Amino acid sequence: MASPAPAPASAGHRRGSRPLSPTASSVGSSPAFPPQKRRRSGRPPPFLGLACDDGFYPALEPHPSAKRAIALARKADFEYYFVPFVPEGKAWGWFPLDARDGRVLIQSKYFPDDSPRARFMNYAVCDPLFKRYVLLPPIPDDLTVNEGSLLDFGLCLAPSQEDEADTAFRVICVARYKTKLVVLVFSSVTRQWGIATSSNWSSLGTEEPPNLYGLGSFDCVDGCFYWTVPSPDKILVLDALKMELSVINYAHRVEDGFRACIAVDREGTPGMLTVGEYLGNRQFRFSRIAKQSDHESPNERLSENIIQLPCDHNEYFTLGAAEGFIFLRGVPEDEEVEDPSSEDLYMEPEEVDYYSLNVKTAEFEMVCAMDMDKCYFSVCPYFRFSPPSAKRCV
Repeated sequence: MASPAPAPASAGHRRGSRPLSPTASSVGSSPAFPPQKRRRSGRPPPFLGLACDDGFYPALEPHPSAKRAIALARKADFEYYFVPFVPEGKAWGWFPLDARDGRVLIQSKYFPDDSPRARFMNYAVCDPLFKRYVLLPPIPDDLTVNEGSLLDFGLCLAPSQEDEADTAFRVICVARYKTKLVVLVFSSVTRQWGIATSSNWSSLGTEEPPNLYGLGSFDCVDGCFYWTVPSPDKILVLDALKMELSVINYAHRVEDGFRACIAVDREGTPGMLTVGEYLGNRQFRFSRIAKQSDHESPNERLSENIIQLPCDHNEYFTLGAAEGFIFLRGVPEDEEVEDPSSEDLYMEPEEVDYYSLNVKTAEFEMVCAMDMDKCYFSVCPYFRFSPPSAKRCV
């Protein structure tokens, strides 16, 4: 069993929360257990921390989930040493792509040097707490042989369904080819990949977006996945229950190099979405829009709320959204150093801070801090009931 990632060095001087006012064949698996029907507790699982490339960063004091998060970090293995390296002898570990319902979708740390183009790699779904895993079989060539060259793709964990067993899961792959999008799905029940749906851009009522990349950055809300990166004025939507693709016309504006996040508070109005956008100068905008797609005219912002983020950071970066929260990275301002020669000297900060922003209340809460060299542009927020109430999910 691998030990949990070390707690960030700044645990003793963390800032507290603050509300912001408006201005086909399987490759292998762990031993099978009898399936059980999924239990619904009626309350959402708590946020416990961030799964990152180098391990798990639990929420630390004074975060309300700190005790449960640290208990999880002691028991779970977020370095995934219980999953065999694939390919054997060439890979050197795993890193997370998505986390949902206590599961983590991981990709092999193996990158062939002879293939600069996009290509499918080796993947697994695991339960870090109970140390169980399923290695996903390769996507069969005959499923995509007629689609041409692969340009971009993203993999994600489908939300759990009410009638699924506790250990059943699905993995979705949205792949972009020259003329169309293809949605492939792996089922843990059949242990096979299959094509769920496909669509070209014209059938979605839009032109092909100018950005070839961005399917790896997505948000999941109420059983739907949303992509904002490929196009500056469209939101690509996949309904994971109906397996339907659509487009929402919405002109979002964010700082260069950032992305908008799609979220909704846990008691959100049906049919409504919140788009969270970092506008620069420590300003963050929430916009409410209708969820339904509209191919005829741009969707109007039904309401807007701009909040000012704390001023003790030079810049903020949006990392994604989940379960009513938007996650951000804040780079602290350089610290001024006293100098006998009266010259102004500044020392670069040694750590960056990671925060959650509550969509409903605008409460801004610090999660953890990391070394400056770990400036992640995406993280996997991890939600789960901690032991002993946790259930096996793989």
